[in-house]
Amino acid sequence: MRRIILLVTVVFLIALAPAASNAQAQKRPEFEPPQILTTADVVYPITSVSWGTVVLEVNIDANGNVESVKVIRGIPSLTETALAAVKKWKFRPAKFDGRPIPSKLPVAFAFVPPNVGPRS
Repeated sequence: MRRIILLVTVVFLIALAPAASNAQAQKRPEFEPPQILTTADVVYPITSVSWGTVVLEVNIDANGNVESVKVIRGIPSLTETALAAVKKWKFRPAKFDGRPIPSKLPVAFAFVPPNVGPRS
């Protein structure tokens, strides 16, 4: 009799195991990264002779506004142009468990002078 009760209990627990793991999987918090909604034009400065990539770290608040910007990799004659442009961008904020949260996003601007290209 004990063996039958033990066997029934084990079978019952095995049958419930997938349901328990599915419940845990459904309760995991979900993260949604921020998304760019609007951007501003970035114009290559006419007085610059530099080229390369400017990398910025954009701090976005829970409303999707740019809170602050940190220069990760700058180029003296191009960094200010990139900073001015990204400060005008609007974002859909990141979300954690459906609630908007502050976040950080790396942004890179590749600057190539208009007169640089293939030469014959």
